[in-house]
Amino acid sequence: MTVAVVVPARDAAHLLPDCLAAVTGQSWIPDDVVIMVGPSSDDTHNVATGLMAPGVRVLSNPEGDRASAINVALNAISADLVALVDAQARIAPDYLQRAAEVLTDRAIAVAGGPMRPVGSTVIGRAMAALLQSPFGVGDSQFHFAGDARDVESVYLGVYRRDVFDRVGRYNRALLRTEDDDLNARIREAGLRIRLEPSIRSTYRCRDSLVGIWRQYHGYGFWKVALATIRPSAIRWRHFVPAVFVLALIIGCALALLGWWLPLVVLGASWLLAACIFAVRVPASGLTARVLLPVVALVMHLAYGMGTLSAAAQWQRLANRVRASAAVAGAPRG
Repeated sequence: MTVAVVVPARDAAHLLPDCLAAVTGQSWIPDDVVIMVGPSSDDTHNVATGLMAPGVRVLSNPEGDRASAINVALNAISADLVALVDAQARIAPDYLQRAAEVLTDRAIAVAGGPMRPVGSTVIGRAMAALLQSPFGVGDSQFHFAGDARDVESVYLGVYRRDVFDRVGRYNRALLRTEDDDLNARIREAGLRIRLEPSIRSTYRCRDSLVGIWRQYHGYGFWKVALATIRPSAIRWRHFVPAVFVLALIIGCALALLGWWLPLVVLGASWLLAACIFAVRVPASGLTARVLLPVVALVMHLAYGMGTLSAAAQWQRLANRVRASAAVAGAPRG
């Protein structure tokens, strides 16, 4: 089997060198590495071109989003397997080899491992702890290692190239949750997505509260867009933050009328849960544990407000995403 690695990169000048070093340092050397560079405010393009070498090339992604980057790359590669490696990821030296071993089973369409988050600041370390806790991610399967098993999704993923011919490409209208959409189509086609803990990589978390807010507001917003075309990809956990935000709004409204008890009970219950998980989850240092409730509040509020904002634009989002889905879901010969 041959393997190509696709690296979408935007505003990633500080991330690309280490990412590419991990990709090119594989025990199974990839046959093709394609860096898809989107419009950036930093020096991403120059850094990417400086990393070019035999087997490593740089292509332009004018649209900038991840789905478009992968779609363009798929037109330029012909390998049997396609590994998607985001710039903030660091894959283990045997990553491609382990994935290829899993994919010897023809019934498996995608192989990948669990997300192993890391942070380079105290905020990032608190975020990494949250991403390993049900308080942060609910029952999302690829956040927890466990045993090898079939799952709904994996972190990153190595895909059979012919899967895209069977179920279609990424939906360009989904600026986030594009993997959820594609993986739902893969499952609906009767194919399997396999989580194998020995396929190891790390994910560098956002290191600021502003970055976390933007990221999770986007997740909450685009989950609603996803729901307009792929209800099978939606789970109860995706709407818990929106319920939390609505409860806060109602509690504040009641407090203005003199009924403080509902708001106090809600706030105290949430804070108690946050403190319990801050003690129980793996975290690097006392400060990260202390800040975990703050990071969790930003994460939950951002996600919930993103969901509510998108719900108010349901019809417009539905029209946009469905139009793109008609193209993305068309099999290619």
